[in-house]
Amino acid sequence: MPQQNKHFYEFGPFRVDPLKRRLLRDGEPLRLTPKAFDLLLVLVEECGRTVEKDELLKKVWPGTVVEENNLNQNITALRKSLGDSRQDSRYIATVPGLGYRFVADVRKVEADGLVEQTAAPDLAPEPPPRLGGVVRPNRLFRYALLLLVPLAVVALVYALYTKEKPEQPGPAVSSIMVLPLENLSGDPEQEYFADGMTDALIGDLAKIGGLQVISRTSSMHYKGTKKSLPEIAKEIKVDAVVEGTVQRSGDRVVIRAQLIHAASDRHLWVQTYERGMRDVLDLQSEIAQAIAREVKIQMTPDEQARLASRHPVRPKAFDDYLQGRYLYWNKRTEENLAKAIEHFRNAVKEDASFAQAHVGLADCYNAMGTVQVGALPPIEARRLAEQSAVKALELDAGLAEAHSALGHVKHFNWNWTGAEQDFKRAIELNQNYANAHNFYAGYLMSRGRVEESIAASNRARELDPFSLSISAQRGFLLENARRYDEAIAQLRAVIEMDRNHYQAYWFLGHTYAAKGEFEQAITAAQKAVDLSERVPGALGFLGLAYGLAGRKAEATKVLDELLKLNESRYVTPAAMVNVYIGLGDKDQAFVWLEKAYQERSNYLPWLKVFPIVDPLRSDPRFADLVRRIGL
Repeated sequence: MPQQNKHFYEFGPFRVDPLKRRLLRDGEPLRLTPKAFDLLLVLVEECGRTVEKDELLKKVWPGTVVEENNLNQNITALRKSLGDSRQDSRYIATVPGLGYRFVADVRKVEADGLVEQTAAPDLAPEPPPRLGGVVRPNRLFRYALLLLVPLAVVALVYALYTKEKPEQPGPAVSSIMVLPLENLSGDPEQEYFADGMTDALIGDLAKIGGLQVISRTSSMHYKGTKKSLPEIAKEIKVDAVVEGTVQRSGDRVVIRAQLIHAASDRHLWVQTYERGMRDVLDLQSEIAQAIAREVKIQMTPDEQARLASRHPVRPKAFDDYLQGRYLYWNKRTEENLAKAIEHFRNAVKEDASFAQAHVGLADCYNAMGTVQVGALPPIEARRLAEQSAVKALELDAGLAEAHSALGHVKHFNWNWTGAEQDFKRAIELNQNYANAHNFYAGYLMSRGRVEESIAASNRARELDPFSLSISAQRGFLLENARRYDEAIAQLRAVIEMDRNHYQAYWFLGHTYAAKGEFEQAITAAQKAVDLSERVPGALGFLGLAYGLAGRKAEATKVLDELLKLNESRYVTPAAMVNVYIGLGDKDQAFVWLEKAYQERSNYLPWLKVFPIVDPLRSDPRFADLVRRIGL
């Protein structure tokens, strides 16, 4: 007999002995049929998880087609042996429409030493099949021969067939997209939670280097779509799609996910998971690892460690994080960024060890200090962003998002070497993180490494083809590469998808200005001003366009508005620089460039390539400024 390590499962007054296949109550054995025992063992081993009926049928009756009624009868028999009932479930709970869950606390007890595996004398025999007559003992041998000989022939033929024709592998999967998980809560206000669960799963899958994972923004493009999976696969160019549902009820979360080969619409894997809110990040990690196993992707030990090491998060902290990230952060306006910061701060206050909440703060502060938003002086915004990013890395050194945020800080603080190191580290940790490729593309362009920049931008777009911010940034990079027609086509494509995307109009305005098409530049810049509710940076580009078009009075009017605004709120010096360039006043342009230098404006790292500042390049003061920045 084989030797095995012995262990038991205990719950209430019961003990399950898997090796001897016995169920004992207070030390006394109970009689179960073999299938009822198998069913109990599966439920006990999966304690706390809803096991679907299809999974139970496959595990308890492997390789056999049986009716669901067999499962129901064995569940009833088990409940009777345990003194349980469907109405008052202390052990086996029915999950309507799905399956069953063992709800009692189960203890796994190890026994010392090795024991010899023996038969199970306490199992009641399965009822024999009814054959319509009595089988005489002296005829048993002949009946056995009649049955076994054909079976042996079939087995031999099967063995020879499979030897010649090995089992065909499943379809190859190297790229994947997670469709937005459907919110089953019945509450539309819980959509942010379903979106957050979708993003968490995408984030975990993205950590697997051997798998290309489409980013969240492009995934959300298909929310509520009626397109078939093969259609989606053709558009997005992926091998497989994950789709499913999420339901939040109190402090419990249930996610049902399935993996589908997109081109053939063939189901490869399906599973249901249930956890408490504290363990919701572990739940996402478990799903990601199951998918990786299913598509036969080999994970490195480092990837496995990053997926396995998860810190439980307090439910309120996680909820605040999701609201900050998915209700407000993505809108990128000053008002919504302020609301996002409030939620991220609440998350940190509730659970200071929640690294992702610190990253959320870093992202918000980085955005607040840009010319496009201009809500805080850049040097102050990046100081706060750096504190949050560093704290996130102290809590989780393998967090790609934190390295990317820190790289952004260093880039616009002119720490060129440190910025590149952080961007590369972010990409190394998560090759599928589109924003890291996008930020790195901006860094490369500011350094004059044009072809590398366009390649990095192309990679970001490949990972997130429907991200309007990435596509708009690509237009800006093409402008700085002096590929104006391509830039205009790119930015017009963004506007075609979202006619309220003010940054696309903003970049389009100064691309037309760089090309010398000033009336088109004015039209685009005016649209950016209107959509942004007269953000100072957008006003500055409108003043530039007016000035370059020779409409000096209108440019001066914009300048007066900016100077008045500067008395009551923060105004980025970049806005003043642009208007003075348009007016041809180099001395004042350099006055405000010096102010931009003092506050580390994100306008300055582009001086090496930005066409708008070409009128200043011949001035010795420009060369001195570029030298001081480190370009």
